[in-house]
Amino acid sequence: MEQKEIRFIDSSYNELFRIPNLGGITVEYPNGQIENKLCRYMDEYHTEIDGVCYHICQWAELMERNGNKFYKADTPKYTLENVTQEEFALMYRPENENENRGCIGYIRADFDTGKSFFTTWFGENDSLKTADFKSEVDNVINYFRFESHTPLFRSRSDMYRILYHLKPTAYAHNEDIKAFKVQTEDYTYYFRCNPREGDYNLYAFCYKTTELDKFLNSQLVEQNISEIDKDKFFMTDNGFTEVYFNPNADAGGQIVYNEISFDLIKEAARKHKNTENFFNYVASGCTQYLIDINTPEFRGNFESFVNRKADLENCNSRTMAMMKKAAGLLPEKTKKTEFFER
Repeated sequence: MEQKEIRFIDSSYNELFRIPNLGGITVEYPNGQIENKLCRYMDEYHTEIDGVCYHICQWAELMERNGNKFYKADTPKYTLENVTQEEFALMYRPENENENRGCIGYIRADFDTGKSFFTTWFGENDSLKTADFKSEVDNVINYFRFESHTPLFRSRSDMYRILYHLKPTAYAHNEDIKAFKVQTEDYTYYFRCNPREGDYNLYAFCYKTTELDKFLNSQLVEQNISEIDKDKFFMTDNGFTEVYFNPNADAGGQIVYNEISFDLIKEAARKHKNTENFFNYVASGCTQYLIDINTPEFRGNFESFVNRKADLENCNSRTMAMMKKAAGLLPEKTKKTEFFER
């Protein structure tokens, strides 16, 4: 599908720049005030800017007449991301109050008559409410009130407009409720939005990302408990990759990758006939990679481990024999007993 672009020109129809549909521009006024504005493609000659439709030449003439400058908005500090239906569970208080989801707390807000913004903070885990977090959450909320070209928290009408244009996921149990998430280096913020007058318009749930990842990934492990008690071996060009789940890691669990070369298999076969000793030797000499349960990379790697069909399974005599064969070692022949001398 062709990506629609919004064209901006000067009053003489010279093209200045283009932005993608639902991109942003920055307008700088003579008094030094700066505003970021959301732009929606309408056709080649018309664009909607902060909810108002302009002919591209009309916009250029308006800017020049008022002495305003405008240009592409900078890369946003924070980006609104879509959520899955399952993530709505993270935007409500859990039934089990002792459940450790890594939730620091949440902000409840409403626009009152339309443009006010009244907020209340509800804490869940004060030990995670650090000075860095308090500074960042203020920055995130204020960014989407005053700086972003998608000012979700500026007013009720802005929230309606942005939800309409961006079309985020609607909650299956109440389609008036839509949601986004914002992810920073250390924290994840879920914005549950309902612009209807008379309702609280925003619930912003704040999470420590490493703790949230650990919680979600632990749920994933529990859902696949029957699959994790396996060692899976996948043949590669240079040997085998062994993959298994280690529940006893300091992080609370981890996916383990052991890269086993054909040379290591041959060396282990020369030194050990016993199956257990063979695999112990291989484990001590292989190259190992670990992915902890509290990291973003865990989920994809765990799902691959569970769902991918292995070439060989578990550290048993059959797996040892097949690994030796793949490494080019001939199976040992059983020596026949000779009853008569020749």
